[in-house]
This record gives sequence, structure tokens and C-alpha cells, in this order.
Amino acid sequence: MSAFIDLLAEKGFDKITINDIAERADINRGTVYLHYVDKFDLLDKCIERYVELLLNHCANSTDTTLNASAFQSIFEYLEENFTIYKLLLNNEGLGFFRSRLYDIIAKTVTKVIGVKSENKELSNDVTTHFLTSGFIGTLEWWIIHSMPCNVQEITEQLMFLLEPYTKHLVSS
Repeated sequence: MSAFIDLLAEKGFDKITINDIAERADINRGTVYLHYVDKFDLLDKCIERYVELLLNHCANSTDTTLNASAFQSIFEYLEENFTIYKLLLNNEGLGFFRSRLYDIIAKTVTKVIGVKSENKELSNDVTTHFLTSGFIGTLEWWIIHSMPCNVQEITEQLMFLLEPYTKHLVSS
């Protein structure tokens, strides 16, 4: 996987071959095929791993509410692992990473906002996808543009922007 990530950074996904991966990892092609069906399978497993690592970091936090410390924890982790997440978000054809992250964050947001909102006019589905889209869009912008502001600034901005919406939500 490490050899694949290095090649992804150097060549881009379309130009990587199984031979390249095997050569970089100093193993034979057969060994690569023992673990992965093809380079698409390796990409899927790589994406799953890095989504899981991000989620495990978030899950280790005792905070499961939409607040500054939860957001700050996520952005600190992304800052520490900036290179890999920029590569996965920025590489052409890797929309699967964003899609997988979106699905998982939407599930998390659904849990955080609870079953009902205090305002009966708000649909939980609309609220979930609005908050998820805003968060993912901000996260992507921050990473793809090489962290144009620090963790504290991005956290404060998100909290300011989310305040009108989160006051309508009841935690479960």
C-alpha cells in the first residue's frame, strides 16, 4: 500500500501498473495479486484504510457533538496527515474517497443531531445532508488549497457558520 501511495503521488492512478507496484515494493507481481485483485482493488482498500483511520481518530474522541473541540480534533488530524489526504482528495478519478467519506460523515451527523429537531419545519434528511455537504466542502477546500488558514481559524469559521443551524438541533 505504501508503494502504491508513493506511485500515486508520482504518476497518478491511470499510469500505475501492477508491475510498478511490485517493483516499488520489491516483491513479485504474484505477491501483489495474492492480496489485491487489481490496482482498483488496491485503491479501494487504500481508501477504506484512510477513511477508517480518520474515523478511528474521531471515534477516540469523547466528544460526539457539533462543537469546536470535535471539529478542531478532526482538522488537527488532517493537518498531521495532510499529504495522504490531499493526494486522495486531489487525484483525478478518486471521487470514491470523497463519496465514502461523505456517507460516513452523513451517518455520524444523523446520530449527532438526534432523531428529532426542535423545529418541526426542519427535515432531518435535509439537515443531515446540508451539514455534511458544508463540512465536506470546507474540508476539501482546506486540504486542496494546502491549509490556507490554521486549524484554529478553520474551526472558528465553521462554528460561526454552523451556529444558526445547530441551535435548532437536539442531541440524542
